[in-house]
Amino acid sequence: MTSLNEEISIKLNIYKRNYAEYTKCLIRGREIVIDGRPEEKVRQLFIYFLVNKSGLFANEIDIKVESNNHDIELYRTVKNKNFNPYQPPLMIVEVKREEEDLQNHEKQIERYLKKSCSEIGVLYNYHEIIAYTKKDKVFTSNYLNNIEDIPPLILQSSNILEKDILEFEKAVNGSFKSFIHFINKYGKYKLNTIIFRLKGEQLPISGTFFEFQDNKVNYLKNGKNWQSFNYQDFERLISITY
Repeated sequence: MTSLNEEISIKLNIYKRNYAEYTKCLIRGREIVIDGRPEEKVRQLFIYFLVNKSGLFANEIDIKVESNNHDIELYRTVKNKNFNPYQPPLMIVEVKREEEDLQNHEKQIERYLKKSCSEIGVLYNYHEIIAYTKKDKVFTSNYLNNIEDIPPLILQSSNILEKDILEFEKAVNGSFKSFIHFINKYGKYKLNTIIFRLKGEQLPISGTFFEFQDNKVNYLKNGKNWQSFNYQDFERLISITY
């Protein structure tokens, strides 16, 4: 069985300077010291797999490192710049040193998942992988056989988001029903900006804080004035962005 240090020497570009070992993070693009940092070694191997072996980067997933106090966050790659609302991470990965008992960190990963509204979490120490998935508001844990089991989990979550992309295209083509779906899901607060067109209006309209009531859409226009329009006046959706 290949050891952690052996696999690192094979897969990562390791170099020495001033008696310390360095490598360049494939995501952050900067060099990092790996001497005396066992968790960083595990993280870099996990990133190497995502970038070079998973088949998902960069067409399907975007990777963030040390984001929101999480070791690794995975997001759906933005395929349509006009549909880029806030989304929780597809997956949060917490790495531990190889001798660490992963079960001791179960509450940590569940806390991260609940706070971020992410539905898939992973604990990884090079030798073991525990996946946490949400069903009926409860997280269940499952030991994975190896790191190759990670991509199917990612795709499982990503495919759910693909349905919204198809619905977005309907709203862009003038479906008011789809538009209502999106203002209910993404437009209730200030988090996302929704841009749309009304019949007879020359310029598109930017709004937040949407509400549909009594066949009228109420919204805050350009962050300043409250406005409303009848559903018959809707022409098409243009964009939803965070």
